Amino acid sequence: MSEIRSKVAVLRCEDYSEELVCEVMKNGIDLIGGIGSFAGPADNILVKPNFLHSSDESRAVTTNPSVIRGMLRILNEAGCTKVKYGDSPAMGSCRDAAAALGLTDGLYGASIADMNEAVSVDFPEGTTAKQFYFTREITEADCIIGLCKMKTHALERITGAVKNAYGFICGKHKAAGHVKYPNDTVFARMLTDIHRAVKPRLHIMDGIVAMEGNGPSSGEPVRMNVMLFSADPVALDTVFCWLVDLDPILVPTNYQGQIAGIGTCTEENIEVVTLNGEGQEETLSKDELFRRMGNPDFDVPRDGSGSFLSVFSRVVTKLSRPKIDRSKCVHCGVCVGHCPVPGGAVHFDNGRDRPPVYDYGKCIRCYCCQELCPAEAIRKRIL
Repeated sequence: MSEIRSKVAVLRCEDYSEELVCEVMKNGIDLIGGIGSFAGPADNILVKPNFLHSSDESRAVTTNPSVIRGMLRILNEAGCTKVKYGDSPAMGSCRDAAAALGLTDGLYGASIADMNEAVSVDFPEGTTAKQFYFTREITEADCIIGLCKMKTHALERITGAVKNAYGFICGKHKAAGHVKYPNDTVFARMLTDIHRAVKPRLHIMDGIVAMEGNGPSSGEPVRMNVMLFSADPVALDTVFCWLVDLDPILVPTNYQGQIAGIGTCTEENIEVVTLNGEGQEETLSKDELFRRMGNPDFDVPRDGSGSFLSVFSRVVTKLSRPKIDRSKCVHCGVCVGHCPVPGGAVHFDNGRDRPPVYDYGKCIRCYCCQELCPAEAIRKRIL
């Protein structure tokens, strides 16, 4: 048997009460080495949640505020005083997203990061991406801790620890990235280059209430009652896949992440641990994990097979497209204003009193429109 390289802790958490969440987080971090293995008092620390855009916590679009508070409390109790938290949202500001969740400056001594100033960073060793426009706070941090959300994703099937790194890119440069890296495979390779450049130390997934279906912003909240912890972002996302009966190799960020060396999605190289009823560490097989905590009905695309992943991915990308549900569209124009394609691939061709219309000849299938639609009126459809 291959030597186990990556440890992922999976713990039950039944609700978002702050004391319970903090206790579960402490236990989960202890199972993979303890907070001192990842952060210390001398570090400039950035805690990076998922703030896709300003949203009420009940929609499960963002990392829950209790998880953010729990992380800040753990760092504060560990004597870490140079702590910021924030994300660069796809729409709006970090402070607006934090405010929508009831988060403020000064929580356990941490401040909200602005995340709105772009700094150009060369990365010549990148496989796909040779330069990034990171937020200033990314370049100043010694230690980055990712707090991702368990969600589906129209482009990558799921969004978790690997995809969370796109929030390191300053918001105004995100659209350009979707044009430059226009399909799921190339986009995943770019994300692995971000991880290689930044090297986040710890990843925690909020899966207490996850999002299924039309994620990452228009899906349905679904209870999973779990939190995941790992230093390996690919292994963590792989265990997410196991919990929802999805072949991890079908997720481009897993497949490309393993090739790039930022983590593993190979079953024999992942050790899953939890706490038993006596509070002792217990190792779980993939099957036992699914039996205890899995959800076979989780709404995520499971079609395709790993043996022809690259071909299948290209075919599905070509045949799929975003489509507007006219009965839900409120004609707000967010999809029109945020289309990253030069000149736009979606327009109000018939005036603002009717839904926008796509030019599918120009559409690159990045699904930015679907991610940001506030009316949840856009879905990924196969021809």
